[in-house]
Amino acid sequence: MMHPALMQLTASDHLLWGLATFLELMLCVLVVRRGLHRRLPFFSAYLALAFASGILVWWGYYFLNYGSWAAWYFSWTVQGMILVARGLVIAELCRVSLRAYRGIWALAWRLLCAIALLLLVSAAINAREHADHLASFVQAGERGLELAAAVVLLSLFLICRYYQIRIEHAPRVIAFGLCFYSLIQVLNNSFMAEWLALYVPWWNGIRLASFQVALVIWLLALRKPLPAAAPAPALLPQTVYDELSPQMNYRLRVLNQRLLGILRP
Repeated sequence: MMHPALMQLTASDHLLWGLATFLELMLCVLVVRRGLHRRLPFFSAYLALAFASGILVWWGYYFLNYGSWAAWYFSWTVQGMILVARGLVIAELCRVSLRAYRGIWALAWRLLCAIALLLLVSAAINAREHADHLASFVQAGERGLELAAAVVLLSLFLICRYYQIRIEHAPRVIAFGLCFYSLIQVLNNSFMAEWLALYVPWWNGIRLASFQVALVIWLLALRKPLPAAAPAPALLPQTVYDELSPQMNYRLRVLNQRLLGILRP
């Protein structure tokens, strides 16, 4: 990454930044009007933080000088806060989508946490390899975090498809928008890693434009009032699960033995 002193905000950066701020403000208003803040409080807080962070970073670039290291550290500190907030949103979406199915949720949250932990450890190892260069370290760390977010959301979609669980429209569209944005950032950071010093405007432009696409997706999802929350599905009596549990455990043991036999050297 080139020295911050060599970078300048372009006219397209100003335009994209202003458009993103406007879309965030519109979305915050719609979230309150549709009552989504009561259903998805973490997502609502994330949007408010994204809106405030845009103004804060703009202020930091103006008063700290966009080409200074102080502005660079400030902007990435704010970006770190956004990443943490987005992680909480993803956890909220997983819980809201699967909470009605206690058994599936008990399995799913452990699986999703294991996937996230594995990817985060991998991201930390990858970032440590670039510890001698601060910009590469931050970029590698962000790429790993965005990859973890995308994989967890894709895993959520697969779990819901496998168990034929219907996700409500708003959470489904929000999850899709987040997944889209994270995947674009993974590709952006991966392909621009070697040429970022030459194509910083392109990197910034892709970053801003992809988030705007996510904002538009969410705006379209909230253009109409939200339907009433669906009632919890009717589950089978506990006695049925108690009768089926030994059979399922036996099948799992048989499958485990077969896998051990296949994988044994």
